[in-house]
Amino acid sequence: MGILVIDANPIHLDRVIGILKSSGYGEIFSFQSVQDARRSMIGEERTSLNAMLGIDLVLVDVTGDPEGFHFVDKIRRSPVYKDIPVVVMCEGNRSEAISSAFAYGATDFISKPVDITELKARARSGIKLKYEIERRKARERELIEVTNQLSDLNEILANLSLIDALTGIPNRRCFDDTIQQEWRRAARHGGDLALLMIDVDHFKMYNDTYGHQMGDTCLQEVAKTIGQQLRRPGDLLARYGGEEFAIILPNTNAEQTASLQKAIMSAISGLALEHNASPTSDIVTISMGVASVTPDNDINSPQELIQIADQALYKAKESGRNQVYISDKKQISA
Repeated sequence: MGILVIDANPIHLDRVIGILKSSGYGEIFSFQSVQDARRSMIGEERTSLNAMLGIDLVLVDVTGDPEGFHFVDKIRRSPVYKDIPVVVMCEGNRSEAISSAFAYGATDFISKPVDITELKARARSGIKLKYEIERRKARERELIEVTNQLSDLNEILANLSLIDALTGIPNRRCFDDTIQQEWRRAARHGGDLALLMIDVDHFKMYNDTYGHQMGDTCLQEVAKTIGQQLRRPGDLLARYGGEEFAIILPNTNAEQTASLQKAIMSAISGLALEHNASPTSDIVTISMGVASVTPDNDINSPQELIQIADQALYKAKESGRNQVYISDKKQISA
């Protein structure tokens, strides 16, 4: 706890210091001129007196010295010192001095010669005010921190609401939001939008044979492997539902998905996950339906694109599974 006292009269200065020390205030820093105090607190010196000494209260005599009022003003304008209570001391016309003191930002006022009881009361009140300000600011910082934490938590929860708990990839809700966004973007700026619908072949048989725990592991491996084949940041793999996955490919037509189709089919085959119950293969396989459209008057909603890709997937499964079927939207809608 530090108190700064400025008084040009050494007798008055010693008296104020004596009163404060008798009240238990041990750290008292005194100057006989505002200039010396200003150089230490606000002026040219790099290290502030507040940082060095911890000033909690300022007592400044302004008798016959307008620099004292300017000193108060500088304290109030300083980001370092603005919260320090300042008590102005002055001889002479009390009403005029009080008016000027508060106009420049003083916290309190004491007439000189200083009354012992009044000085003790003003000092105690000023230091209490300083602590209250510090406590309020600490509380504000706590509230800001809590608000930031809640904001971060809400963001995490929002992200979690878009992630499939089992596979760790985007879920159906994220898929629905993304395809709407990409559809609007393609409609505004032109370009194709491709959709790949993927189904794990005979997955019910896999679950019945190996159990649901192994079934979950299978889906996790399939999701991870498909995701590893995507190269562009804007491409999205999502769990569409059950054993079905979907890939949204912006600015892509069906022909441009050929290399991705091959990579996915090859990677799933490379997993060599045993599936002895499958009538298609003794390992886990997938079927894929591919569709792409340019949003126009004929195809005017992402739901139609989903329907086309879903029908293409049906064609792939109907044709024996473990294969890709690329749709022609006219053929599919016929």
